[in-house]
Amino acid sequence: MEDLSQYLDEFLADARDRIDSISNAVISLEEIVKKGGDEREKKELIDQIFRDAHTLKGTAATMGFMRLSETAHKMENLLDAVRNGEIDITPEIVDLVIDFLDAIEKMIYDIEAGSGDENVDVSPLFEKADKLLKGNLEGTTEEKSHQDISEKETAVIHEQAPHVRGDKYHIKVLFQDDAQLKNVRAFLILTDLEEIGEIFGTIPEREIIEEGNFTGDSLEFIVMTSLSPEEIKEKITRHPEVREVIVENVKENTQEENPEKKANEYTIKITMEKEAPLKGVRSFLIVQDLKKIGNLKKVFPEPNKLEKEELIDGKYFGVLLYTNEKKDNITQLILKHPDVEKVEIFEGNKLNEIHSADKREAKNLKSQVDAGRRVKISKMIRVDVFHLDKLMNLVGELVINKGRLEQIAERLGDRELLETLSTTSHLMTELQDEIMEMRLTPVAEVFNKFPRMVRKLAKELGKEVEFKMEGSDIEVDRTILDKLGDVLVHLLRNAIDHGIEPPEERVAKGKPRVGKVELIARREKSHILIIVKDDGKGIDPEKVKKKAIEKGLISPEQAAEMRPEEAINLIFLPGFSTAEKVTDVSGRGVGMDVVQDVIKTLNGSISVKSEVGKGTTFILKLPISMAIIQALLVKISNETYAIPINNILETIDIKQNQLKTIGGKKVIVLREEIIPVFMLHELFGVDYIEKDKFPAIVVDLGAQKVAIGVDELLNKKDIVIKSLGKMLSNIKGFAGATILGDGRVVLIIDINSLFGGISGGL
Repeated sequence: MEDLSQYLDEFLADARDRIDSISNAVISLEEIVKKGGDEREKKELIDQIFRDAHTLKGTAATMGFMRLSETAHKMENLLDAVRNGEIDITPEIVDLVIDFLDAIEKMIYDIEAGSGDENVDVSPLFEKADKLLKGNLEGTTEEKSHQDISEKETAVIHEQAPHVRGDKYHIKVLFQDDAQLKNVRAFLILTDLEEIGEIFGTIPEREIIEEGNFTGDSLEFIVMTSLSPEEIKEKITRHPEVREVIVENVKENTQEENPEKKANEYTIKITMEKEAPLKGVRSFLIVQDLKKIGNLKKVFPEPNKLEKEELIDGKYFGVLLYTNEKKDNITQLILKHPDVEKVEIFEGNKLNEIHSADKREAKNLKSQVDAGRRVKISKMIRVDVFHLDKLMNLVGELVINKGRLEQIAERLGDRELLETLSTTSHLMTELQDEIMEMRLTPVAEVFNKFPRMVRKLAKELGKEVEFKMEGSDIEVDRTILDKLGDVLVHLLRNAIDHGIEPPEERVAKGKPRVGKVELIARREKSHILIIVKDDGKGIDPEKVKKKAIEKGLISPEQAAEMRPEEAINLIFLPGFSTAEKVTDVSGRGVGMDVVQDVIKTLNGSISVKSEVGKGTTFILKLPISMAIIQALLVKISNETYAIPINNILETIDIKQNQLKTIGGKKVIVLREEIIPVFMLHELFGVDYIEKDKFPAIVVDLGAQKVAIGVDELLNKKDIVIKSLGKMLSNIKGFAGATILGDGRVVLIIDINSLFGGISGGL
């Protein structure tokens, strides 16, 4: 029996993608239905949902997870009824689909943990689905007979799917006597035939094949497709353990006139520019456009070969098209695609002439294709993140050694060495950039999980929420993305639970009944901004201060001196919560402080802006990568420290006569803005001598700006962040350490934790 365990990781990753795709599409479909949206868009979403469910069912069966496959199949039946217009998209249907997805997701986690897919009880979901299907599909035939498919049955089904063009074939598939995975092979063959046309019937029953219960030696299908018998055979025989495929044309007694008799028959030769990139993709898209204007009887080479860029002579392909369109219109349709060199249109079927004119090229092409196929396998490979991490660590060591070489070269003053080192430095920078690029992952990988969560939570809390996402294609380092998920879950749950009011309360306040929650990702130079925004009740500074006093987190005197924005930042204190009661969602006193701690470990910052009655916005500012960063080296009392560039707004020189005192704190007025001034010596408890003039770094703490005075600004360097280890991980004010080129170990200052207790800053 074939060992499929080697494909498990790939199956799990694909299953999670399918779950996210289905849930997001179902929620989008619900919104479109509510707003009376475009029918075409609705149909596209329904088709996408059905395809994903069908594929999930098939891959689960292939891997032997029959309970998961059965669950996906039941969900697919529900979606099929929606697709056929037998069931309307209602909140009840969407809820049920999401419940199915939750169950399937639990199965995926169980499979990953090694406990299989049998531990999740899906019987209540099956009962609900059966009840809905029976209630809406009363009078329809639930099961087909085990007998051969009659001409009458196929005619009825043909009327239901008039969009499929081509010939109808009876296909018989015979398996080898010693075939081991006939049930899996049967399902995959069924899936392949669905992709190339419309299946009107099967022997045994389709349900037996789909549920992985086929045990016979042969299969039979009635299929309508535009592919030729040879192409059908080739598609089926690529599956292992198939002994023979018999394809026969089915002649139907029908009164309808064949539409092809009225259409023109054209052979079209499309030549692509030889050096054009993405020839396979361009060719495939041209074929898709031609299908829209007529019946595409034949494509040479086949569409699946076109996608792999296996064109004749590496640059052209031919099609046989039945259409009522004029030649000029066809030419214009093709030429709108980039990199098309020439379009030739011949009347009648001239494909054989095109083939014979290039037999020599075709022979050469076959060997090129065989070689090319082997090469193309290695173009996309799966790499464990562990190897990328190790590669990044090695690049980090190279960066440290580069700094060492630069110092040696400067000391020796050897011009030739300096020039060689400059070139080496450029190459190392390119290598560093390339490795960092490999680690980047779209935030969609995390974002796509939230629409389902938001909808489900809003319903549990009796709230109506419109959820919008933006910037899902923004990329960020894998390490950051892994830790970002839980942070965003907490912020979104808070927005719905604490922020968005119940519908009746919103209406009473003159607000729209439906609340808005937005999740936005934006690129800003070397940072990424993640914004979680709601239009709910906002955070009341006075209520926050009152709660903080009750919990003993601040004194009444401290509360009286606090500005509103400082009071709002109290939500980041450990144990703080404004929830009136403890629920599964909130009120446990564990939350925003943990969120802030996670953001700090990522060398980022979090800020909050809120207005009572209008809503709250959380802004997360994160580096795109955190393995190798740029930092400014500074000196105080003969000690060197590194401050990440992403924390620095600007550097300034401050004279003693520019300093003012407000509330016992030194400040400076910079461009009409009051900015507190702290000496780094003071923050570290180091003695210092006041100077008439000293350099300072202006940093952004989210809620406010602060100037940090130092003895000397040195230079900007690429540094590698090294962990301080468990023993020193809780030391306030430091994000880690780095090694300079001369071997010195320098501490990296964590600006956010350094100012954690000052002026309500973060």
